[in-house]
Amino acid sequence: MTSKAHAFGAVLMLFLLCGTLCAQDATGPEVTLKGIMMWEISCVLKPTKADRDKKTMVLFAVEGPPEVAAALDAIMKEHWPGDSMNGTQARNLNEAFVKRLKYYITPGAIDPKQGRWGNPPMAVTGVISEKDGKKWITASKIVRTRLKYPDKMLAPDKPLKMPGKEPLILKVTDTLSLKCILLPRGEFLMAKPYYVDPRWQDEFPRHITLTKPFWLAEIPVTQEMYEAVMGNHPSTVKGPKLPVRNLPCADVNKFCQILSEKNGRKVRLPGEAEWEYAARVGTSNPPLEAKYKDQDSSSPGRGNLLPVKSKAPNAWGLYDMINDRVFEMTRDKFIVGIRIDSVDPYDSCEREEAAGRKHAHWGRNRVCYHEAVPSDGVKDDAEYGSMKFRVLVEATPEEVAEMEKGKG
Repeated sequence: MTSKAHAFGAVLMLFLLCGTLCAQDATGPEVTLKGIMMWEISCVLKPTKADRDKKTMVLFAVEGPPEVAAALDAIMKEHWPGDSMNGTQARNLNEAFVKRLKYYITPGAIDPKQGRWGNPPMAVTGVISEKDGKKWITASKIVRTRLKYPDKMLAPDKPLKMPGKEPLILKVTDTLSLKCILLPRGEFLMAKPYYVDPRWQDEFPRHITLTKPFWLAEIPVTQEMYEAVMGNHPSTVKGPKLPVRNLPCADVNKFCQILSEKNGRKVRLPGEAEWEYAARVGTSNPPLEAKYKDQDSSSPGRGNLLPVKSKAPNAWGLYDMINDRVFEMTRDKFIVGIRIDSVDPYDSCEREEAAGRKHAHWGRNRVCYHEAVPSDGVKDDAEYGSMKFRVLVEATPEEVAEMEKGKG
């Protein structure tokens, strides 16, 4: 267990002790709610100092007594459009959870910094009440749990738009090449909704618009590709078809530069938003892990990686986007607390953002989890060493115009 997990467990124990004492004052039957538990400040668009001082915990319920099941059923009927959601529909669904299935947990005076990283699914047992238009549950017991989501949420993602038909063949050497898929411009709700497991405290769903199509490599760069270009590679687990890893950021940037010069195209790492958009095939459906088991390229053995294309691709033909143990690099810097909608976002390491303090985003390479790296090539090997990467090729003005004709 990590130190952060220990910290969350210690805080939860304090919460339980306090909850057991305070529950004696509550009246009414006890019920159990199951859902995602977090600090309220994590889901406030513009938190004030008063919000930071409150340190209130909330639960977004997914399972519970009949009234919870009825509310969830009504939300799904009203806000679930069918196969795929756009960003606006996903935001409306998330806000419906806020209005109808958000429960304030009392007591709630806990330091939010202690559990900032994780939002584990919890079963909260206690007495429900309402006050000032808010639902409350006075907790007598809180334990870890698993969540069962509606079947509609677990259906495979179906893209709202399909990629361009002809792939781009990016030359690596005279004998090696990378196939790149042309992805359409689009919009989506980035990061995980409040009700989705797993998620991080500092994730805040925000609407992202990508105004230009782009090409993305169908696979991560392999060891044989990287070695053919750079002369060697530092991966500790060897295999020509395994993704290359353990790379300094400067070397990754150099690799992209060489491919740019060889092909006469702009080759770079994808941005955080571009990567997630591609992983979610342009939809804003809830990124629940159960949907992606056939795409998960993680291995339980040494190295935690399988050869590329060992598992199924996503609906856009991209392989190995999902790995529960190995990060994938993105070019921009994750910013804690950023909660604004963005158009073509790119937050470099050098640029300060008023919305929050900067740090490198660490997380598993799930549908919403990737890893930001410094644009200046400076890194901490211990923090970034296990990452793989794939390349993005920027679309030319002619390709953008051609996609525009087809409304891509």
